[in-house]
Amino acid sequence: MLQRFIGYVLFVPFIIFYSYVLGPVLKAFLVPGGLAILFFILGPEAFLFHWRNARNGQPVVAMTDNISG
Repeated sequence: MLQRFIGYVLFVPFIIFYSYVLGPVLKAFLVPGGLAILFFILGPEAFLFHWRNARNGQPVVAMTDNISG
């Protein structure tokens, strides 16, 4: 019983800290940094080409039944 209580006392604050403080801070640094690395790897033209394609969304693909019968 005491071990479970101590476990909750240690676990719950860590989860709250990670979810509401550390998570958004990490996203604020890691997402732009990842995009900057892709920019340097691909080059400006290719990066902007793929960025625009991603922003426009996925094309609509017609679904067909391939059931032979």
